[in-house]
Amino acid sequence: MKKLLASVEILLLSFSLFAVEVNKGELEGSQSDSVQFENYGGPHAVIETASAIVGIGTALGKEVAKDVENPMFVQPEAKYSVNHVVGSEGQGLDADIFILNSNAGVDHINNLRRIITGYLMAAYDYSAEDANTLAVFITVYNAVYRGNLSNFSGKYKEPVVSALSADSVGLSRNWEEWAAKTQIVIPLGELAEGTASVETSVISDEKVIEALRSDGDKGVEVRENLAEMKEKEAVTASEKAKSAQKEAAQAKKDGDKVAAKENAKTATEQQKLADKKSDEAKTEREQIAKDREEVKKTEAEKAASAENQKYLTSLFVVDEKNHLYSLMTVNPQSGKIVKKSPLKQIREKTIYPVSNVSFRKEDGTNAVFSELFLAVCGVNDSRSAVKLCLVDSENLEIQKQSEETLSENSPLLQSGDMFLVILNEGGKYYLAAFDKSLGLKKKSNVSINGSSPLNIYSEGILVTDEHGNPVLLRQSDFSSVWQAASSSNFDAK
Repeated sequence: MKKLLASVEILLLSFSLFAVEVNKGELEGSQSDSVQFENYGGPHAVIETASAIVGIGTALGKEVAKDVENPMFVQPEAKYSVNHVVGSEGQGLDADIFILNSNAGVDHINNLRRIITGYLMAAYDYSAEDANTLAVFITVYNAVYRGNLSNFSGKYKEPVVSALSADSVGLSRNWEEWAAKTQIVIPLGELAEGTASVETSVISDEKVIEALRSDGDKGVEVRENLAEMKEKEAVTASEKAKSAQKEAAQAKKDGDKVAAKENAKTATEQQKLADKKSDEAKTEREQIAKDREEVKKTEAEKAASAENQKYLTSLFVVDEKNHLYSLMTVNPQSGKIVKKSPLKQIREKTIYPVSNVSFRKEDGTNAVFSELFLAVCGVNDSRSAVKLCLVDSENLEIQKQSEETLSENSPLLQSGDMFLVILNEGGKYYLAAFDKSLGLKKKSNVSINGSSPLNIYSEGILVTDEHGNPVLLRQSDFSSVWQAASSSNFDAK
């Protein structure tokens, strides 16, 4: 009975520590006018590296780069396709239509942007930084104009518009509506000398800028990057204008009136483009400077106004039938929900706060968190798997998941500085212990039942084996002390 009460105290302790002090503005800073993408928040059965995800776009971009000036449809039967619609006569813009087909697996805006970044780098020779900036603007632009076919009809050439459909054009803000329902339009500027460029003015129109400005940080960094790109475009266009003027003067001197007229026209067009890009960059930089000061002022006011507001973070039911839970952060005074976790697949009612956790990220840098929640999460389907997860206390998002897969019915129990769960290795189940950084430290040498309770005693850990019989495991290394031959043959004395 004492051991049972101790287990209850552990459970209550794990919940009592859910009152997390966070900055109020950080949680409530997002506004309704901003483009907030709803991403898949659970663990993944297969984890792709960032470079592999970029490589999806790179492969598509390399095909387009072979013949930029002519239309082509790249990989129409693959998960991701590009309809490169260029070269036709008429008013309006050419475009790349980036298509997510029915079997596309991307489920997070960061990964979608990685794919687009790889595409732009390979197709049009953008630097990684510039391509990433464009990818942000392209996704926000397509989210702002999702389903608004009339917007595209007024700006693009007829072949581009004919390839679009009202129910797919643009980008939904919900990842569940991406596959088979997405046509991301990438506006292209002039085609010259076998190259093309993204039309930066279109993807940064007033509505797009306002969407970015509605974020807590007002998108100042990415907006500043695009302003710098426009300044470079202005310089390039100005140089082309000067070159065309020289060629016009030479043609006129040579008596070639046709060439002189064409070069003079080119010079005028390029100078207009240079002036346009320069004016846009100047206007945007002026607004960015104001916004940057406003962000600093707001942050200073938050810091000076009050000590950190205390909120409560706890588990709530999201799927009663399948016993799945999610985290929410609430204001204990008003009851207002200030943050909902995108992770809706927590499997156990018991999760544990862990402090001062560090681990190496994929890019080689170290991630350090003052507080995380450790939980069993996920479902077994084509996308997900049951894993041990670390969820940050501020954004309530998964920051790391175990490489190992767990039993669907695995309990989660803390024992000292270790966390005990049941591993699933090819349909065989084993008791396992992980540290707070999700490093596997030990596992049992005998297979057990995937739904076994974990009973900790001074003599060892008592579990149920795969045949339903008791097994006592040593706490030191989870090796077997003894294993009952049959649960029907027992000592009743």
